[in-house]
Amino acid sequence: MTLTLPDPVRLPRRLAIDLLHRAQIAQPAAIRGYVSAQSGRPLAWTTQPPPQCFARLWSIPDAPAVPTLDELDGAGLNLIISLDTKGVLELRAWQRGAQAPVERVLMLED
Repeated sequence: MTLTLPDPVRLPRRLAIDLLHRAQIAQPAAIRGYVSAQSGRPLAWTTQPPPQCFARLWSIPDAPAVPTLDELDGAGLNLIISLDTKGVLELRAWQRGAQAPVERVLMLED
């Protein structure tokens, strides 16, 4: 039996930097919003649900970027930023699994 893993989540490096920056300057508050898409590719951050949604996004200022199953919405992609690490911001991708959150491999592209 062969195990097939889902394709990595690909995010433009500039968008990832923008998302991390927004979360950092919002501290100690969290940010919440969406990553819009065009033709299925991530485009920009917005606070309103876009016509084409790539992912839901939120930050957690004081805990790891690990969601509970209840925090994940349907089968869609969720991006979570943690500010709880010393000097390092963390961005992770998650989807809802049958019994637990499932982390997706996140790759940055130039």
